[in-house]
Amino acid sequence: MTRLIVNRTVRCIVATLLVSVRISDIQSFQLFQHKTAFKKSYHITRATNHDSNSVQFTCPLLDAGYLPAVIEAEQNLSQLKPILLYLPGFDGTLLSPFLQFPELGTIFEVHGMTVDMKDRSTFDELCEKVLQYLLRQDQQRPIYLIGESFGGLLALEVLLKIKEDEQTKLSKIKIQGLALVNPATSFLQSPLAQVGPIVASSSKNFVTYAFGIFQKLVPMFLDEFQMPQLLLILSAKALPSVIDTPQREAYMGRVALSLPSTLKFMPQSTLQWRLHEWLQVGCQRFHSRDGLNRLKITNTRILVVVGEEDKTLPSVSEANRLLSALGDCCEVFVVTGAGHASTCGSRSDLAAEMRSRFSELQTNTTVGSNGRTQMKETAQRRGTGEYFGMEPRYDNQSWFGLSPLLYWSPEHYKKWTRQIDII
Repeated sequence: MTRLIVNRTVRCIVATLLVSVRISDIQSFQLFQHKTAFKKSYHITRATNHDSNSVQFTCPLLDAGYLPAVIEAEQNLSQLKPILLYLPGFDGTLLSPFLQFPELGTIFEVHGMTVDMKDRSTFDELCEKVLQYLLRQDQQRPIYLIGESFGGLLALEVLLKIKEDEQTKLSKIKIQGLALVNPATSFLQSPLAQVGPIVASSSKNFVTYAFGIFQKLVPMFLDEFQMPQLLLILSAKALPSVIDTPQREAYMGRVALSLPSTLKFMPQSTLQWRLHEWLQVGCQRFHSRDGLNRLKITNTRILVVVGEEDKTLPSVSEANRLLSALGDCCEVFVVTGAGHASTCGSRSDLAAEMRSRFSELQTNTTVGSNGRTQMKETAQRRGTGEYFGMEPRYDNQSWFGLSPLLYWSPEHYKKWTRQIDII
């Protein structure tokens, strides 16, 4: 009985992570339409004690001790794979896509950027840090970028700087493909453009600020299937289709248990800074400099992944706009029934979508993976409701899954001496 209680408690934490709403993303898309009001309402200050390690580049699978990734790194096998750099949303964490990393790791050496809540980097400074990080990679290895939400804006700026540079060292960086997940290029038309500035300029009282976030913004991030899928996980009836081995379930559990140290509430001053210095500046840069036509000229292959039920941004219509403007170099994938926060959650198989768009990746797959180019049939054939993206547990358990006591066992975990790239 004790084991069952512990197991279900941990599952509750895991499931909560799956449906967690990244509060910091919520405010990221509203500012452009209210630019004048924003400038009048906010007093933006930059911290003078800007930490040198507030922007970090890491390998999230290694950080979490995911056994297959650690073994590959120790044997230098991961260096034979393409590099994938994941640029996160407005929250600056890699929590939203973490379920996708193990399967992506069968194709890529997965890298990601994180930004501390105290950071006061400008949009240009973030772009420069990404470029410097890419320059330090082995230029013989193919590089792919994924930008989610705000990260999509940042990825576009990075790509354009690289592709339009023919004289300096940036031309050495060879970007093979770009994926945009619910890109924030569309926030100008979002309902959040009307709500966000109001919350961001609310009373300095913490209770009032927090109440505004949860009352006005959080509902925009939810979709109707998040809670039913939460219950499926809690009742051990199903798991996300990309979590299909004990090692992956243990990885999921370890990430969930790390939430107290990784999932931070965004202070109001940070929200104000990122609204102005990240979102407003980034969107102004892209739209005012004819970003779509410049992007088309680069002839870069692009995959746009959007949530069908995204209430945060008009992502489906934005995907159609991008497809119309970019033509053959762009493909769109719509995640059935997914909201903004769950587009890279349990209703998606991002690795399969990447293989489908970039066919060369089908031959760069780790032995043991079937190199699928679409979500597993078992995760699709039960309709479009709460079972979509889910499949029966790999071990056929019906009461509880992997014990948390085994999350750090030698069969499922291996510590990696963490190496952080600080810009």
